[in-house]
Amino acid sequence: LIFGLPGEDWQIFAEGFDLLYAQHPHEIQLGLLKRLRGTPIGRHSAEFGLVFDAAPPYALQQSHAVSADQMQQFVRLARYWDLLANSGRFKQTLALLLNRTATGSVPMVGSQAPSAFYAFWQLSEWLWQQTQVTSGLPPEALVDNLFEFMTSVRKMPALEVLPALRRDYQQSGAKGSPQSLRSALGSAGALGNLRRREGGTHEKIQPKHLHNQRQKQHLEPNAI
Repeated sequence: LIFGLPGEDWQIFAEGFDLLYAQHPHEIQLGLLKRLRGTPIGRHSAEFGLVFDAAPPYALQQSHAVSADQMQQFVRLARYWDLLANSGRFKQTLALLLNRTATGSVPMVGSQAPSAFYAFWQLSEWLWQQTQVTSGLPPEALVDNLFEFMTSVRKMPALEVLPALRRDYQQSGAKGSPQSLRSALGSAGALGNLRRREGGTHEKIQPKHLHNQRQKQHLEPNAI
């Protein structure tokens, strides 16, 4: 999905994102409008107020429909989306957070109804305020931040959030012990103690090398 098309504002893009997300794609690639030399988009710059960066890759900086601040918000959102969603590491957690009918789902700022895009936008802006970085966050920090956001900001029940986070973390092959999982579930250390839950079922942590393959992350069936 390209953000910043002539005449397209934040709300129009959000509606398009929600329509695509509802189709359950493995990935949604998010990018900014760019002005390639010699392409027709340059003819419409004045009409739509398109302002592009003077240096390659000539990304859009603002337009009549999208402010410079919204452009920066989108850049952060796209980076977090790649980190959390396109990586395939948080499939169950994001499904819980972005599902329009999930417990704790509320209308987001600027939207007339619960929206996957606005839900993730709210998470993105909160993550930026908490971390001030859009890369280099270890899996444990992501788990703890997601737990804090979903339970404290979105007011979702911890007993609903924790199983999804725990399964995603285990299936990712990570070896640490996030604080939220350790304290909230009463674990003294390794997540191996958490493999039994929900009716005595067992969860198996898959070999780490399987999860280093991006497509494998998306196609791996959920372990329950």
